[in-house]
Amino acid sequence: MAAYSPLDFKILIFLSLIIFLMIIENLSTRKKVIYSFLYFFFIHIIGISWINISLISYGSMNILSSLIVTIILLLIVSTPYILIGFFHKSISNNGFYNLNVIALVFLLAEYIKSIILGGFPWLLIGHSQNASIFNYIYPIFGNYFVTYLCVLISAFFYKTLINQDKKYIYLSFIFLVTYLLYPANIKYHEEFNEKKISYSIYQPNIYPNQSYDPKEYKKISQKYINYIRKKDSTDITILPETITPYVLMKNNELLREIIKYSNDKKIIIAGFFTQSKENIHNSMVVFSDSIALYNKRKLVPFGEYTPWYDTLIKLSQSLAIPLSNITHGSDEQDEIYVNRLKIIPIICFESTFSNIIDSTMRNEIIINISNDSWFGESLAPYQHLQITQIRALEFNRYILRATNTGISAVINNNGVIVDQISNNSEGEMNGFAYIGLNKSIYSQFGDLGILMLLFLSLLFKLYKTSKRL
Repeated sequence: MAAYSPLDFKILIFLSLIIFLMIIENLSTRKKVIYSFLYFFFIHIIGISWINISLISYGSMNILSSLIVTIILLLIVSTPYILIGFFHKSISNNGFYNLNVIALVFLLAEYIKSIILGGFPWLLIGHSQNASIFNYIYPIFGNYFVTYLCVLISAFFYKTLINQDKKYIYLSFIFLVTYLLYPANIKYHEEFNEKKISYSIYQPNIYPNQSYDPKEYKKISQKYINYIRKKDSTDITILPETITPYVLMKNNELLREIIKYSNDKKIIIAGFFTQSKENIHNSMVVFSDSIALYNKRKLVPFGEYTPWYDTLIKLSQSLAIPLSNITHGSDEQDEIYVNRLKIIPIICFESTFSNIIDSTMRNEIIINISNDSWFGESLAPYQHLQITQIRALEFNRYILRATNTGISAVINNNGVIVDQISNNSEGEMNGFAYIGLNKSIYSQFGDLGILMLLFLSLLFKLYKTSKRL
């Protein structure tokens, strides 16, 4: 866990993987499967303990109920890693091809974790390596390829340690020196041009126990109204996710004020609950001379929705799982344009999914609204911000991020945080974000490269198997 934010001892991810590979090297297949599961189950216990905190602190759940839900999720996200135990072969007695197979199986496990139950791509190995030499990889091949490389290099290091082969020693030394000498806090050259937009980002520091208290509704609405009235004039003003706990209504005073102060030259973006027929959505609403809407597609399992709803509805009701009646937004939603600027919306948990970001033109910016207050006093807000930085790297785009309690941030196209509002504080940020940037290779081809590598490796494996028959 120390490899991830806020500690950022990134090299420890390699040490951890080397130790893991060392432990399972000579075990039976059965024990390899068990150890693989336990290794990642333990990592997830530490890394996503914030779910338990959220359910107890803000979900009106007792300790037993929250533990049941958390353990179910831990079991689900850790199970794909048993594939490592099934396919692992001795590193000491095999060549480079087998190292490649090990790395690909790790990659496959993480890919499966990212799609089951709608996906839970948290604590992927590649998430730990922003602000490292891998910054050159993200915009070309993406985060999954970084996972593949981290495992491959770790296996390479382990083989170097046990075989003491000169060529492995030389190559390991070259990588280690390059990795360690890469400056972690390098100030990257930005693609400056004449195209830029001004922004204002507001972090109100409102926690759920305030937001969902009916006595606080008027005070919270007035807080946003006061900010909108007094703020400086900027191209885009961004408020966080679900700024009110009720469904957006036409006669709402806050809504009237937002409409009053917005036009095609002064865009206001905010998160609301919206309703379509009987469905409740978690939405990003873009106010300009008209109103555009984006409904959140990737919901948090057991938080915003209950997986296998028809069979687990009684579990959802008995455990009082919060917000479990939110409906997924459609995968086919209208793109949002204001004055030839494309706004790419991602809401909270969606920042962990690179495949839902549709980057198609130069004049675009990614807007991320989030409510990380559910995480409580945990590592999750820092991990979430780190994941969002990787999205900026992959797509070569500025990301403007507004959260309720932190960490709000402006992330440039090189994944560097150029401004932020710290956790548990109220504040605002103003400045300029650059648009008109080149499209990254990853934005054009996505995960095609790593999927092709996986497919070709499988074909080669089948070919070798058939030759032995």
